[in-house]
Amino acid sequence: MLATGTGLAFAAGLRNAFAQEPYPSRSLRLIAPIAPGGLTDSLARLLATGLSARLQQPVVVENRAGGGGVIGTTAAAKQAADGYNLLLVYQGIASVNPVLYNDLPYATLRDFAPVAKVATFPLALVVHSDVKARSVQELVALAKAKPGSLSYASAGNATTAHLTMEMFKRQAGLHLVHVPYKGEAPALNDLMGGQVEVAFSSLASVLPHLKSGRLRPLGIASLERSSLAVDIPTIHETGLKGFQSEGWYGVLVPTGTPAAVIDRLNRELLAVLADPETKTKMAAQAVVPTPSSPQALRQWIADETERWRKIITEAGIKPD
Repeated sequence: MLATGTGLAFAAGLRNAFAQEPYPSRSLRLIAPIAPGGLTDSLARLLATGLSARLQQPVVVENRAGGGGVIGTTAAAKQAADGYNLLLVYQGIASVNPVLYNDLPYATLRDFAPVAKVATFPLALVVHSDVKARSVQELVALAKAKPGSLSYASAGNATTAHLTMEMFKRQAGLHLVHVPYKGEAPALNDLMGGQVEVAFSSLASVLPHLKSGRLRPLGIASLERSSLAVDIPTIHETGLKGFQSEGWYGVLVPTGTPAAVIDRLNRELLAVLADPETKTKMAAQAVVPTPSSPQALRQWIADETERWRKIITEAGIKPD
């Protein structure tokens, strides 16, 4: 009995030692459910660098692309809930996929605990330079005069650009023809070539083409003007009251991660976002730091899911 009691005491001591191990005591992993390159990957690496410096442990970005983010997100949901596994999500992964797919292997707010919203980026409504519209009102009038005569490009089915235009169509009462592409770059190429007339796209992607005159900006989809293009009015102020859509990013961890660890990660992420160097690098990509509490991100994801559920249902959008 003594040996058994000694063994149990030793095992309990080991458990207590591990439980008291300071966090973090080893490297962390930030899963980015996209391919290397592009804005999402760049942001993931920027956040990882900042977190690594503050936590004094390596934070390794692991790209797991495929299935519109489903592969990487599903893998992240299966990781240990120990604070060493983080996931960078955007609108499509967190709030659109759960509406679009009936058999999705994950449920965002069931399988993950929010840590912080970290960034947003503005969308711009742009037209080809030959389109006879120099304002949102003129575009609406042009589209209403000839229903179905204008086509719009998107980066793909159920992407932020697609859903934002569907919301615009419904609020303005328009009939526009959707032409989906496999990515933002080919969509913009055909827009500049005149194969399509109008699109919503990230401001960062269209800025060079606005300066060249190949595209004309009509409005920003945020409620406030962008500091990168203060002369472009918001769609809200041009007449479609309350119109708002923007790309966003947040960090999640698997459900069951200790609350104290989530609070620590939240504090460190907010400190990274407040760093002047981080702000400068984000601004260069037209990304705005938008730090939040875990609770605020949870509510944001829930609200976004319901907002896009309405658009997806009304528009009859189905997965490819």
